[in-house]
Amino acid sequence: MNKIYFYTIFGSNGVEQQLLIEEAKYILYCLIYFAGGGRLGKLSASTVANYWFVIRAALIFCDRQKQKPAVGNLTLRQLLTTPVYLAVFLSENKNSHMTIRLVSSLLRALILVGEDRLGYRVVSAGDLKFNRGVYYQHPVIPTRIYLGLINSLSDLLDQMHGGVERFESFITNFDDVYYGLQQSNQSALGIGGKAYFRPDMADALKQHGLDEVFIGEFSCDRKRYFSSVLLRMQYVLKLVIHLYTGMRDQEVLRMPYNCLTNEVYIKETVDDSGVVRDRVKAVSILSTTTKFTAYKKTESWFAPGEVVNAVKVAQAICRGLANLYKINTDDNCPLFLNPAILKNKQSEVGIGSLAASNVKFAAIKDLLIEPSDLQELSQTDTKRDFYSEAKFAIGQPWPLTSHQFRRSLAFYASNSGFVSLPSVKSQYKHMTIEMARYYSNGFENLRTIFGYYDPEKKEFVLPPSHVALEFQMGMPMAVANQLLSDVLFRDAPLFGGTGSYMEKQKARLDKAEVCIEAVRAETVARVKNGDISYRATLLGGCTKIGRCDAFLLGNYTECLSCEDAIIKPEMVNAAIEAISAELVNYAESSGEYQITKGDLERLLQFKARLIDRLEVSN
Repeated sequence: MNKIYFYTIFGSNGVEQQLLIEEAKYILYCLIYFAGGGRLGKLSASTVANYWFVIRAALIFCDRQKQKPAVGNLTLRQLLTTPVYLAVFLSENKNSHMTIRLVSSLLRALILVGEDRLGYRVVSAGDLKFNRGVYYQHPVIPTRIYLGLINSLSDLLDQMHGGVERFESFITNFDDVYYGLQQSNQSALGIGGKAYFRPDMADALKQHGLDEVFIGEFSCDRKRYFSSVLLRMQYVLKLVIHLYTGMRDQEVLRMPYNCLTNEVYIKETVDDSGVVRDRVKAVSILSTTTKFTAYKKTESWFAPGEVVNAVKVAQAICRGLANLYKINTDDNCPLFLNPAILKNKQSEVGIGSLAASNVKFAAIKDLLIEPSDLQELSQTDTKRDFYSEAKFAIGQPWPLTSHQFRRSLAFYASNSGFVSLPSVKSQYKHMTIEMARYYSNGFENLRTIFGYYDPEKKEFVLPPSHVALEFQMGMPMAVANQLLSDVLFRDAPLFGGTGSYMEKQKARLDKAEVCIEAVRAETVARVKNGDISYRATLLGGCTKIGRCDAFLLGNYTECLSCEDAIIKPEMVNAAIEAISAELVNYAESSGEYQITKGDLERLLQFKARLIDRLEVSN
């Protein structure tokens, strides 16, 4: 009989590894004594060995996650109770049919053990796709098109937000059936003399200061178009919420008027003298109800500034429409009230038809698929033949659906190289920083703020389908793609310890000594294994695993001699210009001058020794 050796799994056995081993021991204990099986109601030694094969792989997977900033220390309990984590584990073992089969068997056995004995309810095997058949997940929106959407939707939101204080009063005036009609139409309806005329649409917009809001995509020169224009506005607001939260279609549509709140996660600290030492810290969250059997629970999402602005515009429109419907804006009032009341006074209270098929936008329709988009699309899902699908044909408008935003958010928001592009809106960049903080597995308030209280478990639970989990697990692939695109596929030379290595890899690619697919696969594997990381720095990039004291202290010139550094010549030149300009602000006798001058000298020496010499040789 084979023995099980727990303490040879990891290279080192720290506190986290010890906790994982204790979890594994208890799971095996429960399987042996409570799972049953066979004619005698006991598990055979071979079955226990098979289960250990899977548990051991799971232990290694959990331990490896600590190298991912958004995931951190992952427990077996988290892995076995969270579909997203388990799905990633399965995807990493997708070529091992034995592992896939044994995971399914293990989950069934743990269900037999029971939640009471195990201490938690594992994911049902039926919740996961063990079927190896064809399944097309929603594609990641290509970078160029995604950038276009971010910028277009942000511009449209800014345009609408200019009228946020005036929407309600303007819409309420349409309770008067003559308001906004052309004066010729008012005369034909027998309104009376000119003294009784109401403003037509153009005058009404000017009087309310909305003539600069209802232009372009929201142009409205006739009352009969007003309902459709408001629907277009609601559709854009809905897309902004999808873009910045990753919420699903029905989750957005179910949002009530009062969906936005501030959640305090650090209370104010006051000392004995009454002096505030630590100010209160709060985060804006967006909530909606999710329908379960016989009752509802509330789910929440992080709401960055763009979402807050979108909700406030939607609320302003909602208040105006609610006045026409003669209803209160409370928890029972949907945020996206149907504007059909503007056309038909008998319309029932409900949600507008906010489907892409009902709302057309030039800003979206003009995003045509180019060859580079299709090539990038194929790289995000190598098993799918996008070239044979008519809706992804070159020259066609991108087939946008709300579901694509969820996967794209997880992919792009964790990609530091993507958000460093100058063409990305600053709001999106700021959102990614905040999202990394609030959606991290290490954020102690993750479940209390974004989850719900389960009275049976007597604890807060994060819904297993929450976008925070996809955000966490979407980071490794994004880091790998960033490292490749930022380092391997650029013309300018690289310096530094890792930069020199990458230059050699680039040379091998140019000479066809190695194929791109092999380099990509190797890099992705090294990132997933925690052997390599990547983050942007003031001089280029860094592949160091773990803490960097120089980075924390802002001593970026240490990168020049670091073996994990990637140094970009153009960023060295930019740093030299910035420091030279800064130096003139200090007195020569000051400490600031001496420190800044020292940094400048190190940069100039590096440039002269390596960068300039290479340029001369070329």
